[in-house]
Amino acid sequence: MQVTRAVDYGLRALILMSRQPVGARFFLQDLAQDGGLPRNYLVKVLKSLACAEIVRSHRGIKGGFSLGRAPREISLRQVFESIDGPVTVMHCLPDPGSCSYSGKCAAEVFFGQLRQSILANLEAHTLQDLLDLQAKIDCSKNCACHPEPAHAETTARKG
Repeated sequence: MQVTRAVDYGLRALILMSRQPVGARFFLQDLAQDGGLPRNYLVKVLKSLACAEIVRSHRGIKGGFSLGRAPREISLRQVFESIDGPVTVMHCLPDPGSCSYSGKCAAEVFFGQLRQSILANLEAHTLQDLLDLQAKIDCSKNCACHPEPAHAETTARKG
């Protein structure tokens, strides 16, 4: 299994959105810029997330996107599957009828168990877990043990 760019971009955008209260609106161009994400690709990802009601799409001059529900209510499995469809690790697992060895293959059994483990893990973790992890990462970069470079202070004062 490989995490696709679409899922990566979706998770990065959702983490940005999760830093604000549910319902806060974000313009596409701001999410793209703040997340370092390609705008045209991000809009497709956000549309997939909107179809799954993970985010809401708002039209009009004050439009944009907002988180559809609290980060702790959004499992990582929901995010993955809303963007990429069912999680699979082996081509024959989603469609056992596509393989003449179905039901007689050790690899099928092994990777079927692996898939179940991955699904359980993705279901057990939420967007809130990623947000908390991101906060720890951000804190470890900026704590007194890891001071920012001197040039960062001058940049911050200018902006």
